[in-house]
Formats: sequence, structure tokens, C-alpha cells
Amino acid sequence: MNIGNVIKKYRKELGYTQEEMANRLGVTTPAVNKWENGNSNPDIELLAPIARLLHISLDTLLSFRENLTDLEIEEMIHKMDKMFSEEGFEKTYQWAVNTIKEYPNCNLLIWQIAVMLDSRRIIGMCENPDRYDEQINSWYEMALSDKDEKIQHYAADSLFGFYLRKKNYEMAEKYNAPVFSSSALRFTPQNQKLRNGEFGKILGADCYSPHKVEPTHPDFGFYGIHGVETLYTIMGTGCESVNRMSSDRGDIVVGRWKDGRIGTFRAIIKGPQIYGGTAYTSKGAVAAGGYQGYKALLEQILKYFQTGISPISKEETIEIFTFMKASNMSKTENGRIVTLEEAYQKGWKDARKLIKTYKK
Repeated sequence: MNIGNVIKKYRKELGYTQEEMANRLGVTTPAVNKWENGNSNPDIELLAPIARLLHISLDTLLSFRENLTDLEIEEMIHKMDKMFSEEGFEKTYQWAVNTIKEYPNCNLLIWQIAVMLDSRRIIGMCENPDRYDEQINSWYEMALSDKDEKIQHYAADSLFGFYLRKKNYEMAEKYNAPVFSSSALRFTPQNQKLRNGEFGKILGADCYSPHKVEPTHPDFGFYGIHGVETLYTIMGTGCESVNRMSSDRGDIVVGRWKDGRIGTFRAIIKGPQIYGGTAYTSKGAVAAGGYQGYKALLEQILKYFQTGISPISKEETIEIFTFMKASNMSKTENGRIVTLEEAYQKGWKDARKLIKTYKK
């Protein structure tokens, strides 16, 4: 609330007219009127007399508060959302700058304002979105300094995403934000039972899923990843090499794990578009779980956002993508056996080149 609104509110509560208030303060009635309409502010030497006259503190008169309540923050964010639609990005941005100046210690508000502006940039609501990088990034950094671990986590997540979009992977890694990438098939109850050893020790597995190629995704990255993730859910990490056979009907990738186990992935191009597999355990052959909807995955996503802990290690996620990279290399080289170490090093080299391209 600005000072004019505060004066008007408490003046009316005490039953003073603008003229009576002006007489008591030794100013003109038009001066009081201008204060209340926001056309001017009282001189600094009048602040204490005004506060005494209205029986309020200077903090109340100046609307000084170190922090806002959760409800007040929510109301301000609703106001901001409405401003985007009615007044556009630039005016909303200027309001945000002024609001943060008014509440420089309210890190939850600062983080939420930064997220609102950042998200609108991403969907193209403003011209030259890069010109706001420095300011939005600085607000995330401010929120990161909060004593509340939850706010720190929110800010770190936002900074991670900010730098990831900029392809600045070193800075993204700096904030150590958890990464969660998964197919819904990982959390199919049957696959979780296999992973947890309820059917005995896993000796090998054959898994399958549809394989459709989409130009914006690398090879198995569109549909094939579901079968690959099923394979990894059952087998775990430790694959050391792969080779791949291909035809217009489908592909077979054979992976050899470091302990001698063999796991295969069949990518179905033609034929029924089905998901599943067979796990070979110390107790016999057991069917793997197929697609059963997204409920189990959504439960894990909810836990992830509540705790900040990913149910899948970064190492396993990286190995899954390396497995797919190696299989693609094998395909382009007529089925040559490709080690995951070779694929990882090539992928890392390609990534570094890409980063340099974006930095230019």
C-alpha cells in the first residue's frame, strides 16, 4: 500500500476531513488531497507528525515490512499474471523491478516473480528475451541465498533450468539440482518387483517396445527409450558394450554387461506396437511388465518435487543414453561392437563442440 492510501485509510478511521488534517499539520487541503491521490508525497519532515496524528508507527505509514505472508505473495502473483494479459511483458517487468525494490528480503516472492517472467520469455511473450537474462538470473541468485532450504532448492532448480536452456552445462552442474528422467514402464509394479529381486537374481533379459523415428529425437530417443529403460530397470547398470542388427522391420541391440550377463532390446518397427519383455532369473523366466498408464510415474514425480530426491541415479540415466548412443554408432557401422566408454567419450566430445557453437 502506498503512503497516500495509508494516510487516507487512517484519516477516515479517525473521522478527520482532509481540511481538518491539513489544519493540524499546517499544510493546505490540496496538499493532503495530492498525497491521497498519489500525485505527490509528504515532505520527509512531515512523516513523524503525520504518523503521530494518525496514531500509527512510521513503519505502518511507510508500509515497511521485511516480509509478506504466503497469502499476500499469492495475491501479488495473481496480480502479476493478470498484468501479463492486460498490460504486456515490459510493463509487468517494470512492476516486478519496483516490487522487488520494495520487498528486497522476501526471497519467496523474488523467486516466484523471476519464474513468472522466465516462463513468459520461454513461450515468446516478449521481444529480445535475452536482454532480461542478467536480471532474472540475479533474482534467482538472491533467492538461493535464503536461509530456508526449500526456497534454496526452488532457486537451485530454476538456475539449473536457466543454464541448461543456455547450454551452459558447467553452470547447471554447479547448482547440483537433481535430474529425473524416466519412462513410465520403469515403475510398472512387475518391473519394480524384478528390480528388487522378488523373483530371484537377474541373469539376463530380453525387452521390446515400438520404435518410431522422430526428426527432433536421436534414434531410440522417441519411442525406443521405453524398451531400453525397461531393460535397465531389470538389469541395472554395468553394460560395457553393444552391437546392433537392423532391418526395415525392426532392430535388435545386444548388450553385454561387465559380469557376463546378456541383455537385449528389440525395437519394433513393423507389427504390433507392444511393450514388455522376459527376465531370466535364478528362479526361472518371468514376464516383464508392459505399459499400464502413468499413475505410478506421476506418484514418483510428486515425491521428487516434494523431496528433491530423484528415484533414479544420475549415473543410470547417463548410462541409458550412452547405451542408445552406442547402439546408434553400431548401426551406422554395420553392427560393429561398440563399447559404452567409446560412445561416452564421443558423445562428450560432440557435446563440447555444441556448447562452443552456442557460446558464439
